[in-house]
Amino acid sequence: MIEKLIVGGRYSRKQLWRFLHPNDEYPVGGNWSTGYVRESIGLLVFANVGVSGRTGHDFPNRYDAEKNLLVWFGKPNAHSAQPTFRDVFSGVLKLFIFVRWDNSETEFTYLGVPTISSFEDGFKLSPDSFTLKMNLVFEEPLSDDPGPEGAGSLYLEGGRKTVSVNRYERDPSLRAMCIDHFGAQCQVCGFDFKKTYGDIGSGYCQVHHLRPLSEVGSEHFVDPHKDLIPVCANCHAMLHRVNPALTLSELKGFIKLASGKDS
Repeated sequence: MIEKLIVGGRYSRKQLWRFLHPNDEYPVGGNWSTGYVRESIGLLVFANVGVSGRTGHDFPNRYDAEKNLLVWFGKPNAHSAQPTFRDVFSGVLKLFIFVRWDNSETEFTYLGVPTISSFEDGFKLSPDSFTLKMNLVFEEPLSDDPGPEGAGSLYLEGGRKTVSVNRYERDPSLRAMCIDHFGAQCQVCGFDFKKTYGDIGSGYCQVHHLRPLSEVGSEHFVDPHKDLIPVCANCHAMLHRVNPALTLSELKGFIKLASGKDS
């Protein structure tokens, strides 16, 4: 079940526990309250990015949205020779990565199953503490926008053709803050992923830039409450059906017209 999670979706530890142990009570304390826990399907990693964890540990985890790269650090004194990490490096265990940018939140954003590009044993956290540092690369981007934004190359059936396009960086922490503010429902049609799909859709919704990044063309500040808006995949595609993109009110007008509510 957990392998069907949606990249970019948001899940709490308790929701993930229910996916894996539907008939058991959630354990209080133990590894499920720490930075990672081993399960039969893999190693579930819960990483805080830019903030300390609730246990007081502060790891320098960082996420590069442009490279889709997470620099992640294990628990104090972790190293590659430990049985769990030996199984990770050998491919016996998959890594399932969940991150959050606000330690007051119970939900984490699911980044997916990464490839380990490199690692370093003995990284110093403090003069008397060390750990394992890993560089994790994700193939599936968090970018939601359809069309050329966020794409790297396109492929044609019957033969391969590469088309170079610009890729505009997206910060998944802004996406999370937008959904926290508005909720995980489409602000055009009202579609709710959790109501339709159950727990697997909890906290998930695409996020639309009210001013497309391709129009800005440079690094700039984004207010997740004013510049971003949650929308479902269908409405997101329709917003970008024309260039420049439709406004939310324009698309709502098309929906009313098609449903006959204005007739």
